[in-house]
Amino acid sequence: MYLNTGALNTDSFTNTVFKAFATAIIPNTPQHDLKLGTIQYFGASDLLIHEYIIWTLDHSISLINNTNYSLSRQTAELLEISAHQLVLNSGNLQPLNLYKIPNEGIFSSLSPEDRLRSVTLLEHLAVKPADIPYPFNQNPRFILPVIDLLNRLVMFGFYSEWSGYGRTRLYPPNYRELEGFPISWIQVKYPGPSKGYHAFRGYLVDQCIE
Repeated sequence: MYLNTGALNTDSFTNTVFKAFATAIIPNTPQHDLKLGTIQYFGASDLLIHEYIIWTLDHSISLINNTNYSLSRQTAELLEISAHQLVLNSGNLQPLNLYKIPNEGIFSSLSPEDRLRSVTLLEHLAVKPADIPYPFNQNPRFILPVIDLLNRLVMFGFYSEWSGYGRTRLYPPNYRELEGFPISWIQVKYPGPSKGYHAFRGYLVDQCIE
C-alpha cells in the first residue's frame, strides 16, 4: 500500500542530502549550452531526481523490508556520517563551504568530488560502526546494496520518464500521467517508446546447425 499521494513526507535535511548526492552524479553542464544547445544544461537537480530517490527508498525498499520508518532519512544520515569521516581523515581535497554547514550538514557542504569520496568510505565499510544508524547498524553489509542502489537510482530517474510526470510524479505509479516529454530523452535524442522502434533482436539465420 502506498502512503504517498502527491507529496514527500520528509524533511529539509534529507532533501538537501539527496539533492547534493544526485548533483554529484549528474551535474548540470552550463559549458555545453553554446556547443550542444540549452537542453544539455539540465542535470539531476533540475529534474528533481532527489525526489525520485527519496520516493523509492520510502515506498519500494521500505515496503520490501517490511519497515515502518523512513529509510530515506536513515540513508541520508549514513551519507552525512561518511562525510564527517572523510573530513576527520582530512580526505576532502576541497575546503568545506562553511556557510552551508549550520543548516545543510557536512555532506552537502563538500564539493561534488569530495561527496563521492565520502561515499567510497561507505563502499569500503570504512566508517565507525558506533556511528552507523539503524537499520544499518544491525547489519553493516546492508550498506553496500543500498549505496549501489543510490547510484543506480540517479541514472534510472534521470533517463526514465520521471521528468515528464510533472505534478503527478509523486503519485502511486498507476496514477502518474505524462504531462510533457522527458528532458533527458530530448538530450539523448530518444524518440520515446514505440512498438516499431528499431532494436537489435538477434541475427538472421537460414538454418540452425547443432
